[in-house]
Amino acid sequence: MLKKSTIMLLCSCLLLGLLASAVGSPKASAAFGSGDFLKANGTVVRNNSGAGNVVNLRGTNLGGWLLQEEWMTPSGAVDEYTLRRTLTNRFGESGAQSLINGYQDNWIQAGDLDNIKNWGMNVVRVPIYWEDFMNTSGVMKPDSVTFRKLDWLIDEAGKRNLYVILDLHGAPGAACPWHSCGQENSNQLWTNSTYQNWTIQIWERMATRYKGNPTVAAYDLLNEPLVTMGTGENAAQIKQKMDFYDRMYKAVRAKDADHMIIIAAFFDWWAASPPTTYGWTNVMYQTHHYQFTDYNNWDLTNSEMDRWLKDMASYQKNWNVPVLAGEFSFGQDDLTEKWLSGLNALNASWTNWSYKVKGGGTWGYYNNNNNPAPNLNTDSAATIASKWSKFTTANFASNTSFQNVVKKHTGTAPFTETWSSLKANANGTFVSAENGGADPLVANRDTAGHWERFKIIQNSDGTVSLLSMSNIKYVQADLNNGGRLIASATYPSTWEKFTRENLGGGLVAFKSVANGKYVSADLNNGGVLYANRNAVGGAWEQFIVTAN
Repeated sequence: MLKKSTIMLLCSCLLLGLLASAVGSPKASAAFGSGDFLKANGTVVRNNSGAGNVVNLRGTNLGGWLLQEEWMTPSGAVDEYTLRRTLTNRFGESGAQSLINGYQDNWIQAGDLDNIKNWGMNVVRVPIYWEDFMNTSGVMKPDSVTFRKLDWLIDEAGKRNLYVILDLHGAPGAACPWHSCGQENSNQLWTNSTYQNWTIQIWERMATRYKGNPTVAAYDLLNEPLVTMGTGENAAQIKQKMDFYDRMYKAVRAKDADHMIIIAAFFDWWAASPPTTYGWTNVMYQTHHYQFTDYNNWDLTNSEMDRWLKDMASYQKNWNVPVLAGEFSFGQDDLTEKWLSGLNALNASWTNWSYKVKGGGTWGYYNNNNNPAPNLNTDSAATIASKWSKFTTANFASNTSFQNVVKKHTGTAPFTETWSSLKANANGTFVSAENGGADPLVANRDTAGHWERFKIIQNSDGTVSLLSMSNIKYVQADLNNGGRLIASATYPSTWEKFTRENLGGGLVAFKSVANGKYVSADLNNGGVLYANRNAVGGAWEQFIVTAN
């Protein structure tokens, strides 16, 4: 049993903390200016309220901070809901809140934001739990409790020019059946109107508080929403989910007309509706990417990654929306590199899961903290606080290899937004990445569809690379096959670079950096493209590039 003196000390510390929060600024200030306010504009995000430069959000999740998950944090409980019930039952509401505050103050600190900024990132996604907003009877908690850490984070992030995505990771009743939504095996949000009303109230409160704040990039309405207990949803269930999204969207828009709203395409794109269905504007769509069938199977993950990138490019274009890979983790660094390169080529935003984890592998930039988690049922409050205090980032190992992989992709300039077709002047047909990119490029199509569209990317050295829409891979001049062009590379190196020469009259030529030869549509070989000509000798080496 907790000693009376310890209870009094905990209550005094909590009171001082609440008073300090109340005395400080009641609303997070922002170092960003109005010109940094982000909005969706077609398939990209732009600053200056959507009228400025393209801003690709690249960063990480502050997972385990405001919502603990036992596998990655020292929670001592199966989920956040159980953690809070156990602490409240043992130490009372104020004692429980004091312990939670102490944990949160240790897990993420200002130095962590410095790390994130120093890696070249520009955003953090913040998983939020509903009980920071209200108690289990639906009574709202005071601002000094609810916004104690969110205001701090937004203020500190803004000072570092880091955007913040506010993610309601754990909604009342839970929006998915897993511990990651805050309450394992619950998923009652979809069947309980009270929980739905509370969720609306939470978003109305957040939208009211952060309206106009340019540090806040977007409102991520729900994490991994799933109407079922783990199986795929049918059409009626998807509509039920999207209808509730529409209700949340309208509630937020009534309080805040300007911030981007994030819609989850979960499990996948087929489980969401396009924005035109409900008339949504200024929205971004989010996908999560894990290969859990066989996590360490390189070939399987690589194959899935190809599909994910292809689907993302297709929906991004067809729905005319920016996209966010909001969570992902892969077992191999080279696959992470492929993934980030592919996302950057689409001007997709991304936040990996997660900043830090107590275990190992590639899940966190900091990992392998082997300090024990508390026993919430038997440890004293002082012991729980002491054990949680050992989970500041200084007590983790630095996962430098993973950090170095990701840092290579945080500073890449936004790519051109336009997909283009290439028409061979030799025969007047469009160049196609045949068989979904599995076969060489060939000039043989009368019209331009997915296989006939390419993104012409300006490299920093003045060369260009061609990204195929058919499979989201780069076109290379394969010197092992006579310089034949094929869309098969993950990211551009020498074989994937070309110089583009304007010939006049709307005609261009491409010279391979790999061998110094010009690309030709070889009509003696069915129009297959080869980098094998010493000069532009005529129509075979001439192409017309059209944005479409």
